[in-house]
Amino acid sequence: MTLLSGHLPPEIGRAMENSFVSLLYRLGYTVDRERDVESGLDVIARFYGEPLNPRTPNPSKLLLPSFAPKGLTAFSLKRGDFGNKDVTELIEKVQGAKASSDRLLSSLESMVIATNFFKGEGEIDDALTKHVYCWDGRRLIFYSAKARTAQELGLRGSVEEVAIEGVSNSSYLIERETSIESKNIILANVAIFVDDHTKELIISSDHTKRILEYIYEKSLKGIVESTHLDIQVPLEIHVLGIADENLVRCTYSEYAVESSRHPKVFFSAEPMVFQYGAAPWATLFSKRVFVQ
Repeated sequence: MTLLSGHLPPEIGRAMENSFVSLLYRLGYTVDRERDVESGLDVIARFYGEPLNPRTPNPSKLLLPSFAPKGLTAFSLKRGDFGNKDVTELIEKVQGAKASSDRLLSSLESMVIATNFFKGEGEIDDALTKHVYCWDGRRLIFYSAKARTAQELGLRGSVEEVAIEGVSNSSYLIERETSIESKNIILANVAIFVDDHTKELIISSDHTKRILEYIYEKSLKGIVESTHLDIQVPLEIHVLGIADENLVRCTYSEYAVESSRHPKVFFSAEPMVFQYGAAPWATLFSKRVFVQ
């Protein structure tokens, strides 16, 4: 049997769809419909803001992914590569659905095509000119890492995602708890996510400094002022594209030792830095700073 590019046999299609739906729930989406017969759309979902399945025992407030459209969204899933024909097909399906008498279908606002294939930046941007967001294999791994981190932190305490002003398409997850070893210290676990596929962007010294300063001013400083306790900050940095790891680490170390810039806040000696434009699979074997 010969399969067209991107089209799935039923068993593989269902397996990918089930995993993708699980990812959406963990990212804070609610799924309204799967395998819609009338429209031919794979998944229809909308952003809710909290992981729903599984729910974390502690509250978790997440932001809409930086590279995601707003509103009720149609998702088209491709196991392999896809081309312009597949993008056009999704657009036509959504246009047909919006003309339907079905209230849910007629409310569709946006489109995402998700593929296991790694797409070039130009291809992703080209699809976006047609108002179709592309979540390729690299971004799916990146979002999976974010979803896993939110779940891990949500087991320990309340989680909040905060957008970072001054660094586009970036945010951080923060979870705070009283240290098990010492009741006089607060742990503030921080995971930074830079969700920008622009190939010209290389996260370096200036970005790192701006991010750390923003996290301190926005979140950590207030914790110190309200509790008068020391804060220990284990920290991870996830970059969808490329980072100059040496500059990032040097800038981090310089900032960490300048205690006058962040009184009573003590950063971990080394941050974990993950570059999904270079080695997206590295998160699978690297020791995470939040795992005890």
